[in-house]
This record gives sequence, C-alpha cells and structure tokens, in this order.
Amino acid sequence: MPKGTPIFAGPGEAHPRRFINLFTQGSIDRALAGHAPVQEWPFQGGDERFAGIVDVFGDGSLWAIWVPGHTPGSVAYLARTVRGPVLFVGDTSHTSWGWRHDVEPGSYTVDRAMNATSLAAQRRLVAEHPGIDVRLGHQHLDESRTATRR
Repeated sequence: MPKGTPIFAGPGEAHPRRFINLFTQGSIDRALAGHAPVQEWPFQGGDERFAGIVDVFGDGSLWAIWVPGHTPGSVAYLARTVRGPVLFVGDTSHTSWGWRHDVEPGSYTVDRAMNATSLAAQRRLVAEHPGIDVRLGHQHLDESRTATRR
C-alpha cells in the first residue's frame, strides 16, 4: 500500500496480546513500516444483527461491518459492485463447508459464542438478500459461480 494510505481495524484488533501474535509481529511491523498508526473503525450503532456498521466512503458503496468473535475486532465488508453486492466475510467463516453448516473457525477463534452469533448474522443477511456474492476467509463460497463470471 502506498505510504499515507489510512489503515483501519475493528475495535481492539490492533492491541491483542496473544501468544500467537509473537509469530506474526515481525511481518506485521515490516508491512506497516512508514505508515501512520492503525486506526479503529468508528463503528456506531449497528442494527438488530450487527454490533456496528460504517459507511466507509459515505456513499453506500462499501460498508465495514463489525463481526466480533474470531478476533475482538473482526470486520466483514459489504461492497456494491457492477456485478452486484459482495460480502467479504473475513475469518468469521474460513470455508464453504463451515458457512453451509454454520460452523465457525476452530481453535484460533477468541470467542466462539460471539463468532457463532456473527456468522449467523451474516448468513441471515445473505438469506434475506440471496443476490449477495459471498467471499469467505479462505475460499469462495461457490467455485462454479466464480468460473461462470470470468
């Protein structure tokens, strides 16, 4: 990223003190060298399903959605694109199997109950708006759908 590009994270995300962070700290420090400190999204009252929502550019084209559980500041993004809405789930659900079977990620999840709530909220959003293209943390929800769009 170009220097000067603001970098945002969810609440508490930039400050966790977990043992596993010792293994990633050097890489993260190198990637962020020369950038301003990471800022927290100014989440304000969400709705009945999400803890907080931010209209990133103020025009409804990209929404940051606070979905705590996997980590304290986990964030999903809902983008309005020329191909329709795309939900970037992040690590609330890593795999299509986990998404389809309502199973959150394993041992690295900080708060499983909260992650399950966040996953259920995202699944409900997609159920209510089936045109949303879902992108999971580690794979696309439907590989055949991606192939037909190229």
